[in-house]
Amino acid sequence: MDLKSIEAAKRRVGGAFRLSVLLQKRIIELVRGAPPVVDHAERERGPIEVALREILEGKISLEMIPSDDFDKLVEQARQEKEARAAARDAEFGGPPPAAGGPTIDLGPEPRK
Repeated sequence: MDLKSIEAAKRRVGGAFRLSVLLQKRIIELVRGAPPVVDHAERERGPIEVALREILEGKISLEMIPSDDFDKLVEQARQEKEARAAARDAEFGGPPPAAGGPTIDLGPEPRK
């Protein structure tokens, strides 16, 4: 990764802030196992270089969505989180104890 590549990527996406956001999001996806969308990605040194090359080749971009669509996505994520919590509660017999909840008695302190 060189300065010319970074400057070209900034121009391609519309500035340094947009570039940093796009890089951050894409690197997280790559680290979590998303496949690269460029050929011969294994030649790159890591996910940062892969993501930068994807940007330079125009394979990924940062897209703004309307606020109504955003609200729908937030609501969908909330419902999915609640469903996962309900499934966990059903599997383990209830929600996890709250902080400051019941304690476990380990018996008397050992003698010194």
